[in-house]
Amino acid sequence: MLANYPIDPAVCRQYQLIKLAWNEYQCPPESLDQAILAKFEPQLDMAQKLMTAVLGSAESEQQKVTAQEVDFAIEHLQSQFEDPDDFNLCLEKQGMSQKLLHQVIYRDLLCEKTIEAQSQNVPEVKTEEALAYYQKNKARFSHPERRKVSHILITINNDYPENTRKAASARINKLRDKLMANIDDFSQLAMSNSECPSALQEGMIGTVTRGQLYPELDDVLFNMAAQTISSVVESEIGLHLLLCHEIYPAGETEQAEAVKAIRRQLNEHRKKKQQKKWISNLLAHG
Repeated sequence: MLANYPIDPAVCRQYQLIKLAWNEYQCPPESLDQAILAKFEPQLDMAQKLMTAVLGSAESEQQKVTAQEVDFAIEHLQSQFEDPDDFNLCLEKQGMSQKLLHQVIYRDLLCEKTIEAQSQNVPEVKTEEALAYYQKNKARFSHPERRKVSHILITINNDYPENTRKAASARINKLRDKLMANIDDFSQLAMSNSECPSALQEGMIGTVTRGQLYPELDDVLFNMAAQTISSVVESEIGLHLLLCHEIYPAGETEQAEAVKAIRRQLNEHRKKKQQKKWISNLLAHG
């Protein structure tokens, strides 16, 4: 069994370091400075202590990890690198061969499976319990009015002839005239004219609530009808045209939807609580 294969604890620690670096900073450990690496030390100490205790437990002997699961985990880790050579270089810098990588991932997966198995017999939350929670906490399931919006931005900058206030105003009013004639041209006009990075997404800002945009934009957007173009609006970053795509009224989450979400969250909470209890007992008697 790979879990019982003698592995230098330092190698397991280096694998955990690779996982932490990618999970928190999306880069290999060698790209991080010493201050950040130092912050990882307590987490690495705990991970090593936990794995030793879990894999030494009788419960771990009841779990199985397949070769396919190990291969999938390696593929997932490798996919986070732009180039396979970068992945291999990272392993090399961490002093880890492919054989050792298979072994440490096997142990890591076995540890995860063992912990997860300890909550398998936790009773599931009943619909009645979730419904009672919903009725007691209805206010938590209300949501404010939201609006899906795109925009076109023309900045004002006197250093550029085309962006003086007069020129910018003329440009954006000309765009508005075109949109009033055919609102369906918004995406194309945003991509070719907007001076905001959102131009790459056809001007799309997304779905927002009050207070997320500049106050001047908020005031206009939340008084627009759906599928309409705003007048020209000025904010501190320039002149805007807004397209209000859709309006999602304020209200409460549907009861059935809320109850389903509550059951899912409470079930997860119960499982995590049971797992933590088992781990605490394990470490206390280790």
